[in-house]
Amino acid sequence: MSKKARILFVTIPEKGHVNPMVGVAQHLAAKGSTIAFCAPGDLAPQLQRAGLACPCFTTRATSSASEERVTRGSVFAEKVRDAAWLRRWIGMLLIEAAPAQVGPLREIVRDFKPDAMAIDPMVYAAVFVAESKKIPWAGISSSLNPVTPDDWICPLTETVRELAPSRQKLFTDHGVGCRFKVCDAISPWLNTVFTTEAYVPRALSGNDCSFHVGPSLPAGPRGDEEPMDWTRLRPDRPTIYMSLGSQIFYQPRLFQAVVEAIRPDEAQIILSLNDLLDEDFARSLPPHVIAVRYAPQLELLARVEVMINHGGANSVMECLSRGRPMLLLPICNDQHLQARFLERSGAGRALDPDTLTVEKCREALRAMLDSGSTERSRAAEIGKSYAANDGAGRAAELILELARTRQPISPT
Repeated sequence: MSKKARILFVTIPEKGHVNPMVGVAQHLAAKGSTIAFCAPGDLAPQLQRAGLACPCFTTRATSSASEERVTRGSVFAEKVRDAAWLRRWIGMLLIEAAPAQVGPLREIVRDFKPDAMAIDPMVYAAVFVAESKKIPWAGISSSLNPVTPDDWICPLTETVRELAPSRQKLFTDHGVGCRFKVCDAISPWLNTVFTTEAYVPRALSGNDCSFHVGPSLPAGPRGDEEPMDWTRLRPDRPTIYMSLGSQIFYQPRLFQAVVEAIRPDEAQIILSLNDLLDEDFARSLPPHVIAVRYAPQLELLARVEVMINHGGANSVMECLSRGRPMLLLPICNDQHLQARFLERSGAGRALDPDTLTVEKCREALRAMLDSGSTERSRAAEIGKSYAANDGAGRAAELILELARTRQPISPT
């Protein structure tokens, strides 16, 4: 391809899906590619701050129940505990919303004329449009769905199994045959996951479709950073950092258990609280706890000993890229799968948030704060493999190869 490639990114507008795409897009832009983003939400402010002055198109999914479009905050945190509601919500996002997105996506593709599409493989409408227009598309997964063993069972895999007939009908109605791994549509052209075989060996899942490219980190600002007063960090204390993401963060009981588990002389704690920062909980925290609305996570992870998170794929990836052990408190969706990958690797521990006690939290955290712990050693080993692989750069190279050759690219 002599001309510069035109690449259209299509993603879900949540941080855990957008952030891994940013680094890939930055590499493509640096190579002279013309890029654009499309999502059912406005990504322009973050992308502009990340140095990506590119077109940002929006599509809007529809739903018969507006309350099921809730994606964050106290209401969402309460509703996801209802298995039936969560099943309906996943079905709405994956299946019901897709038909309404096809028309707007067709118009965007017609106007932008991409040479290839980089698609979050949970956005099925983009798959339909790419296949109908015969545009090569890369499945750029933000999760580890494509490398999940088929015999691993959790509430998400059970939900997807129940939704399988509806999903199959959706794809058949759009004339597309497809293979799936958990929620992800597997591309016949190219698939990537942001991990290494040191963390997820290819033989574990018999993965024959996805490149293990390494972590996707930004080549500059990610665009969602917020300032932090670094002078508040004490150099004479180890640091524990806790974040429960941008959607499922409203968990005051879990934050409180962590605060009570660690004495002031043992460690300082940094809590990324999102909107919980505005509530009484944040105003009553002890002095050894630093509460912020949204932490500059990548920069902070280089300064901490242990991270606590919900098992969001992006948080796990970023923490491993810094070689730090984790305590996971998986609440819903692929977080349970992330916990299983982590425990299998030995780089951390997982506890059930529904039965979490101060004592269980204290035991896990004290063990990982020990400089000789197995979890710290394994996390450091995996971190070396992540540091040796630029996942964002490698994914960009593969996308450019796909756009140039218009031929499937297989990792095996």
